[in-house]
Amino acid sequence: MVDLPVSHVLPELAEALASRGVAVLQAPPGAGKTTLVPLDLLARRIVQGRILMLEPRRLAARASAERMAETLGEPVGRTVGYRIRGEAKVSAATRIEVVTEGIMTRMIQTDPELSGVGLVIFDEFHERSLN
Repeated sequence: MVDLPVSHVLPELAEALASRGVAVLQAPPGAGKTTLVPLDLLARRIVQGRILMLEPRRLAARASAERMAETLGEPVGRTVGYRIRGEAKVSAATRIEVVTEGIMTRMIQTDPELSGVGLVIFDEFHERSLN
């Protein structure tokens, strides 16, 4: 995997999630939070079920999924996919799914327990709306 500023804290982040089930990671833009963290957690196999990553904007959701899939050398929709309004690239094999707020809201309304989801990552949390 690529060596970015968050690389050195990935083991500690994984340990926090494994032991406490919750963690907060704060780092500057370009540090690797969006692209490295989900892939690392998937590789460590500490998450049972899919990883949902919430992105505030459709463009960011698509770009994040494309970058992670590219890192894995796979097409979008295999291990890493995305769902945004009017467009979805996911499959039965998708383990990391990047979604927007509207999609996540509908998922929770349909299935409040988020069956099959082992982890939710709130990316760009400072941009959250009140929805």
